[in-house]
Amino acid sequence: MKELILLVLVSFLVAVAAECPFSHGNDGGNGGANAPPKHDNSPGYSPPANNDTTPSPPASGTPAAPGASPALAPAASPALAPELAPAPAPSLNKTNNGSLSPDYYANICPNLESLVQGAVRGMMASSPIAAAATLRLFFHDCFITGCDASLLIQNPNNDDEQHSSENMFLRADGYKTIAAAKAAVDADPQCTNKVSCADIMALAARDSVTLSGGPTWKVELGRYDALGARASDVDLPLTTEDVPALMKRFSAHGLTVDDLVALSGGHTLGATSCVFVNSRIYPTADAFLDPGFASQLQGICPSNLDPNTFVFFDQSVTSFDNNYFLMVQQKKGVLFSDSALYFDSSSKGIVDKFAADQNAFFTQFVSSMVTLGRLGLKNAANGEIRAICTKPN
Repeated sequence: MKELILLVLVSFLVAVAAECPFSHGNDGGNGGANAPPKHDNSPGYSPPANNDTTPSPPASGTPAAPGASPALAPAASPALAPELAPAPAPSLNKTNNGSLSPDYYANICPNLESLVQGAVRGMMASSPIAAAATLRLFFHDCFITGCDASLLIQNPNNDDEQHSSENMFLRADGYKTIAAAKAAVDADPQCTNKVSCADIMALAARDSVTLSGGPTWKVELGRYDALGARASDVDLPLTTEDVPALMKRFSAHGLTVDDLVALSGGHTLGATSCVFVNSRIYPTADAFLDPGFASQLQGICPSNLDPNTFVFFDQSVTSFDNNYFLMVQQKKGVLFSDSALYFDSSSKGIVDKFAADQNAFFTQFVSSMVTLGRLGLKNAANGEIRAICTKPN
C-alpha cells in the first residue's frame, strides 16, 4: 500500500516511443513534451529544470490500481506487418566476455560494487521509479552502439542519442541514479576517474533489479566508454512490431527468442502513458486484448487522449517478479509487442514457462542481461574512461 501511495503521487509519462520489448515500456514520469536535456559540464547528469522528477499529483487522472489494470507501453500506431517493419540495425557483433571480468576492478576500485549499490539504494528510496528508469537506460544504451554509455553523452548541438525521438522520454530518474553512482565512485580516491560510465551503468542496472526483489548476478566489468554519440545511430525495436519483426532485430545482435521474452520481463517494473495505449482500445479494442481488460483500459485512458494519465505495467509495480508474464498470458498486455509474445508459436511456450516458474524467468533474465552486456564492446583503441559521463574527454 505504501508503494502504491508513492506511485499515485508520481506523474508518469512515457519512457520512449518505438523501442524494444525490454525497454519499450515506460519507466513512468513527466517527461512528455518537455524539452530534452541540455548539455551539461558537471559530472554525471544534471536533468533540465523542465524535466523535474519531484513527485507531484498527475495533471489529470490517477494511475489504475495494480489489481485493476496493469499496463506496459507504447503502441502509438497500428501493428506493422513484418515485411513493413523497418530494417534491423546493423549487428553490434556480440562478443564473448573477452577482457571483461567480475574482478576487473578488484585492485583498482575495490569498493566499487558497494559504492554503486549504495547510490542506487538511495535513489530508490527517494524515487519509486528510479529502478525502472535505470534498468531502461541499460537496454537503450546497449542496443544502439553497444554497452558504452553513449546514451549519457549530451552534444552541444543536441545531435546525440538522448535527443533522438526514441530516447527523449527516458526518465530523468535513471540519469540521476547513474550520476549519483558516478559521484559516489569518484568520491573514493582509489576510484576517481578509473571506472567507466558504461560499467557503472551495468552495475546500476543489476542493482535496480536486485533491490526490487529480483535476481542478482556477477556483472562482467572492464568496458570502455564511447568517444561520441549521434542521434542517427538510434534504431530501437518498435512496440508495434510482432515477434518475427522483433526477432530480426534481436537475432542481428546475436540475441535469441529466449532473450527477447526474458528481457521483455523487465516491464514488471514501471508504468506507461495512455499515449501508447489508446491506439489499441479506440475506436475498438484489438483482438489481442481480453475484452474485460480492454474495457478497464478504456475507463482509465480517455478517448481524447490525455498523456498525463497512465496505468501500471503489472500488479506489483515496484517488485521485480513474473507477474508481467501472467498478464501477457491472460491477454492483459497493453503493448502490441507484449501481447504478441503469447500469439507466436516461438515465444508462447516461453511465456507459459516464465508465468509458471519465476525462478526459470530469473535464470534466463540473468543470462540475457549478461549477453546483452557484451554487445558492441569498446577497447582502448576506440574507447576511453570518461571523466564526465555526459561528454567525451
